[in-house]
Amino acid sequence: MPRRKQNPQSLKQTVSTAIKKIVWRVAIYIRLSKDDGNDESYSVKNQRERLNDTLEQLMLDEDGIEFVGYYIDDGFTGVDSDRDDFQRLLTDIHNGKVNCVLVKDLSRLSRNDWECKYYLQMLFVKMNVRFISLELPKLDSFKRPEGVYELDVSFQSMYNENHCRETSIKVRGTLDKKREKGQFIGAFAPYGYLKDPEDYHHLVVNPETAPVVKDIFRWYMEGMSKSAITKELIRLGIPSPYEYKRQHGMKCFNPQAVKKGGVVYWSTRTVDQILHNPTYIGDMVQGRHKVTSYKIHDIIPVDEADWFWVEGTHEAIIDADTFQKVQDLMSRNTRVSPKRNNLYLFSGFLRCADCGRGMVRNSSHGYSYYSCRTYRTLSKDLCTGGSHNIKEDIIAEAALKAIQAQIALVENMAEVIKEINSAPTRISRTIFIDNLLKDKERELQKTAGISDSLYMDWKNGDITREEYHRMKARFQTEAEQLKQAIANLQEERKEYEKEVTTDDPYLTTFLKYKNIKELDRNIVVDLIDVIYIHADKGVEIHFKFQDQHKRLMEFIDNNLAAARRSKIKAV
Repeated sequence: MPRRKQNPQSLKQTVSTAIKKIVWRVAIYIRLSKDDGNDESYSVKNQRERLNDTLEQLMLDEDGIEFVGYYIDDGFTGVDSDRDDFQRLLTDIHNGKVNCVLVKDLSRLSRNDWECKYYLQMLFVKMNVRFISLELPKLDSFKRPEGVYELDVSFQSMYNENHCRETSIKVRGTLDKKREKGQFIGAFAPYGYLKDPEDYHHLVVNPETAPVVKDIFRWYMEGMSKSAITKELIRLGIPSPYEYKRQHGMKCFNPQAVKKGGVVYWSTRTVDQILHNPTYIGDMVQGRHKVTSYKIHDIIPVDEADWFWVEGTHEAIIDADTFQKVQDLMSRNTRVSPKRNNLYLFSGFLRCADCGRGMVRNSSHGYSYYSCRTYRTLSKDLCTGGSHNIKEDIIAEAALKAIQAQIALVENMAEVIKEINSAPTRISRTIFIDNLLKDKERELQKTAGISDSLYMDWKNGDITREEYHRMKARFQTEAEQLKQAIANLQEERKEYEKEVTTDDPYLTTFLKYKNIKELDRNIVVDLIDVIYIHADKGVEIHFKFQDQHKRLMEFIDNNLAAARRSKIKAV
């Protein structure tokens, strides 16, 4: 039976009724970021007022308008969707709680061109979400669905992203200028410091926390592990850097913090960061990490060569020598047993002389001994020298004797240097070199003058062509010899200017232990670079300050040779 055609007027009424039955559950979305600067039109207050007016007008013009609530992201960039209330809005859209989004303009939704078009042209269309923007451009996807695909939307979306990119470049350039000048630009001063009240880009020592930093470095130098230092700080009830900031009213967030009962405690990671931070020697080091791009906010490390490192920008808490020793210690393999808080005497200093790997410590029948890690833990075939087993006492005895012998050598060097610096021959030799330099320079000038005049003598017929070339070659040779002699004298003069005193760090470091009878961790750390253990139980000790030792020996040899030359000339 054929169906009757519906009356056009009746069809129109049916469609009108269907439209009236749509209930728009409206969410007002507001976003403000640092990128917007001080533009009052983008303030949360201004956005709220304008959007409220629009919502009221919408309720007057249409039936079925329900206000769900405000979704506000204050301080969030628009280049990605990782925004708290924006994510809440998306969740409510997926759950059917919201089907209409009202914003001031397109940039509030997103400043990412791809994401903006994805939401407008795909997600919202697919989920029948009505999108309304008041301006830039003015849109209502229900009244004009084709509007979201028009060119002005694409152009505005691209402009919004480009604005963010240009702002990012300008901000990064400004911050880099400050970094180059050694101006601090962080949100919070490093633990141990405060921002100078008179200049927030300058750091001053915090009298409350600086002593804790000194303790951390001292404990580590004394052989405490990072884990032991962490436990000691907690035992003493010292607030962690995070807790200290929170207790002083600073708003901060640490997703990796170790929390218990609402309190964030010290961690080995925090201790490690303090021990690695060159800020404590008075240098400003910034730019060690960066975001991938203005669109991708992942934090990535920066090569040390590209850091902004400016020396001497503020008062140091730790001296440079101590800091460097700590860096050296941390570069070594200094693992300890979980049951032990302190490092062993030679932890991190022993190496197998054959394979070069570290030695592992073991105890048996009341004795402690070391053996090659390769031989013991990997394969006996990988280290041809065997186990290299050696008692700890033997190493300690050999190290003590070697240190005592080195100290005796250093004492003799200090005495010789003292005699050299006080000897009159050193002064007279300097004067002699200066006079000799003047003589050689005069000879060179004279030789150059004669050489230059030869050409005119030849042209005037005073000398033949052959004589000219022969004499020219001879004077050029003499000039080269004089130049070399002058260079040698200048180099010798520089050596005399490099005065070495008994205050040299190499000498003072060894001499402060000249009366030692036994070893401790501090002595090993200060004096020894590495100890090689040979298969025949031979102990080969390499001391620190090798370059300084060589320089001092050259200084002594040069000056003693000069003294002997002076005596010969005097005779």
